[in-house]
Amino acid sequence: MTTKAKPRKRAPAKRAKVPTVGQSAIAGLREGLAHMRGESVPGLVVRKPVDVAAVRKATGLSQDRFAAEFGLAVAAVRAWEQKLRTPDLAAQTLLRVIESNPDAVRRAVRTA
Repeated sequence: MTTKAKPRKRAPAKRAKVPTVGQSAIAGLREGLAHMRGESVPGLVVRKPVDVAAVRKATGLSQDRFAAEFGLAVAAVRAWEQKLRTPDLAAQTLLRVIESNPDAVRRAVRTA
């Protein structure tokens, strides 16, 4: 006589705990406070603001000439220098490269 094996019941799948919106908000606030205290916060990237006027003055160019030479809008350069607007991430990156190697940017702008 053959006996059939009883079908095994599967254990319920374990679900990862998903934090609630409130828990996420509290965690974010704790990270912000830790950053303000000078503590390291994993995954947090803090960029130092670019001093647009200093970058431009280091090139020895007027606002008009700086904008023309590096493919920027004169109004944007003026607004950045007067702290009316903040350069977006791409503009900040370009300004940092201009600061460290303006000739490379000049060559790139000319060939574009």
